[in-house]
Amino acid sequence: MDLQNLTFFQVAQERMDWLAQRQKVVSQNLANANTPGYAARDLKEIDFKDTLSRSLSKDTQSVAVARTDPKHLTGSLPKSGPYRVETERRPFEYTLDKNGVDLEEQMEKAASNRAQYELATNLVQKNISLIRTALGRGGS
Repeated sequence: MDLQNLTFFQVAQERMDWLAQRQKVVSQNLANANTPGYAARDLKEIDFKDTLSRSLSKDTQSVAVARTDPKHLTGSLPKSGPYRVETERRPFEYTLDKNGVDLEEQMEKAASNRAQYELATNLVQKNISLIRTALGRGGS
């Protein structure tokens, strides 16, 4: 049985991919916390309805990652992918060297990402367990 044919697993996979990409962006923000002129970035939140629609229609079109300023460091972020990187714009939070990274906020995002990824992982494991039980192969 191919689990990728089930909508739940397609949506869970997309959510986990988004969380992994967001963790890369947050990590890059933290790594550039002392880089003069660096503006913190984040991924655009995914729309559940749109994700579900694409999963149901098997439409796999993706949006390329956009750099909002050529001075931003590219690091290990992919040149293309289904998620768009956005610069966070809050000029009142910049330091004297024009760095816009708030360490506390980025650490909160990293912790939130971890919790959401663990939740998605647990949901996938529970659904696999339910499928195994339904097939008579045990739930563990």
